[in-house]
Amino acid sequence: MEQLNQFYQENIRDSFFTQEQTNQGLSQLELNQFIQKLLTTIDISELAELYFEQLKTTLQLSSLKIQYEDNLLDLGDIVSNQHSKTLTCMDMNNSVATIIYGFSEPMSLRNVQVLQQMHIHFSYPLKNALTHYKIKQFAMKDFLTSLGNRASYEETIMRLVSHANRHQTPFGLIMLDMDNFKQVNDKHGHNEGDNVLVESAKTILKCLRDSDYAYRFGGDEFCCLLPEANEQTNQLIAERILAAIEESPLLRKHKVSCSIGSANFDINDNPISLFSRADEALYQAKRTGKNCIKAG
Repeated sequence: MEQLNQFYQENIRDSFFTQEQTNQGLSQLELNQFIQKLLTTIDISELAELYFEQLKTTLQLSSLKIQYEDNLLDLGDIVSNQHSKTLTCMDMNNSVATIIYGFSEPMSLRNVQVLQQMHIHFSYPLKNALTHYKIKQFAMKDFLTSLGNRASYEETIMRLVSHANRHQTPFGLIMLDMDNFKQVNDKHGHNEGDNVLVESAKTILKCLRDSDYAYRFGGDEFCCLLPEANEQTNQLIAERILAAIEESPLLRKHKVSCSIGSANFDINDNPISLFSRADEALYQAKRTGKNCIKAG
């Protein structure tokens, strides 16, 4: 991925053509400047921001929606009596994204042509950004369980800490360790051990809210990040996970339970201190007799 980024220039940041310049359509020079601007990043969110800002200047765009896979990038504001135009980005006869453009006024024929021109040239870097996004998502997942991996956790907790410091909103961290998992591998082999880990991951996910995140750190250790969660929310979700694991036929068959440690972010925390408190609470739960919850 770093090799891909070498092709993206970082020094093209100034606006490059105005609405007055586009009254007669875009010249080849202006198109080249537009393309250069889009080549300053391969991050899909940054790319969408650049595109939106230029369209606001060039065509007085009021809103932009980019739909890809199960994701939606939503920029700008919907205005009353908005006029929308929907265009698709294609790759080998397959739709990879749908873009909905919103304007406050009806578009002239010339502006429709300019929009189509800009849309076509935006499609190429967008497809590259989507490929980069898919590679990054794949690299952020645990191969066995499809949960996030440690790298994904690190990225998310940095974002949550930043958000919590700006808005004074709490979030929770839950650490989980599967009790008696080693005996599954010892008695039944690693294939059955993998089945137990997959079942554990599915069970944890079912107990979380849509806004929560789940990760596997390796072995039989899992953790969850819970945005905008207080201590009571942590406890409620931890209890839900504990009960669901006890009710799983496969996990009950192998006498696999779960020890849980939790901690809530406060103003004096950083990612390391928060993790340490949750991790220490987990070890307290293990020392207490397993299959229980401790808060740090």
